[in-house]
Amino acid sequence: MNTDLAFLCDSALEDRGKLHALGVGIDGVSGVSLPMTHPRFVVVCVMRYSVVEAGEKRMAIRLLTPDARDAIPPIEQDITLPLRDGVVDSTARIIAEVNGVTFDHSGPHAFHVAIDGAEVARLPINVSVRGS
Repeated sequence: MNTDLAFLCDSALEDRGKLHALGVGIDGVSGVSLPMTHPRFVVVCVMRYSVVEAGEKRMAIRLLTPDARDAIPPIEQDITLPLRDGVVDSTARIIAEVNGVTFDHSGPHAFHVAIDGAEVARLPINVSVRGS
């Protein structure tokens, strides 16, 4: 399984095999004080997989703090990478909303996306307080 594209954005959707996204490339948030709450992140991950990788998988998204603790409860769900007749390689698009994230600490955080325990994307985000 190869990750072709992964990013944070404001909103995204898939329509007839096309990915549409707004506010692509979020890599930092700032506020006037801590704790601060960011209303919404959308995690997007586009992966290419082969017929031997198709099937039922377990996906997990974690947001880790600078000291490697979970900033939010991990988001976990079962996903299916479908096997398509006559196709050797397929594409999977993961689009996950993460709403109401409260940051208690400034510094480097990161969203980690894993499929069956193997990390497929790491999306860093720096949290800062304006004026400090």
